[in-house]
Amino acid sequence: MKRVWRWLLASVLFFVVGQVIAMGVYGGLFPNYYQGYEAFRPMSSMHFRCGLPLMSLIQSMVIALLYAVFYKGIPGTGVLKGVVFGLLLWLMTGCGIIITYCTTIEPFPVPCLVYTIISMIIGGMVISAVYGKVLDEEKGNV
Repeated sequence: MKRVWRWLLASVLFFVVGQVIAMGVYGGLFPNYYQGYEAFRPMSSMHFRCGLPLMSLIQSMVIALLYAVFYKGIPGTGVLKGVVFGLLLWLMTGCGIIITYCTTIEPFPVPCLVYTIISMIIGGMVISAVYGKVLDEEKGNV
């Protein structure tokens, strides 16, 4: 049961970190970035208010679970393991997002690049801090 609570805590914290970084990047550094999207989908729509946060929460749960599953294969120790996990995660997801956006709807991918790399690295650090050495101890007992 402790593993489930730790996984849920890591998931929620990864989600919160991602939302806070998104507010900083898209609200602070690039405040007018999403104004062009109003023509396709209003910012007040249920998609932006409920759909995206719900999708991000589910994604956070999967990412925290992947960290636990691939823990032994991630190089490094402690928080450095989280940084490596975040960079690997960014290489698999963030680069694909940026390539897709550059070729379809997003002529200026810098905000997306800044958001994805910062949120994945810090999120990986948070997940590794939540799990700590627990995964080492559990794997040793098996």
